[in-house]
Amino acid sequence: MLEEYFIRESSERDIKSIQNIYNQGIEDRIATLETEIKDYDYMTDWFEKHNGRYKVIVAEDKGEVVGGMQ
Repeated sequence: MLEEYFIRESSERDIKSIQNIYNQGIEDRIATLETEIKDYDYMTDWFEKHNGRYKVIVAEDKGEVVGGMQ
């Protein structure tokens, strides 16, 4: 059976979840060329820069953010 996810535009309340997912990609070295773990202030600034024409979307599973895309 295929799992279903709820896709929506992200909001400021998602920043911590996005940060955790992003940093996991840095630690695993499979999802980004970044090498430095990002703190909350960095991610807040990043989020604000992606809150204009090109929005950040997230995928939720049972109310938990499990993925994101910009």
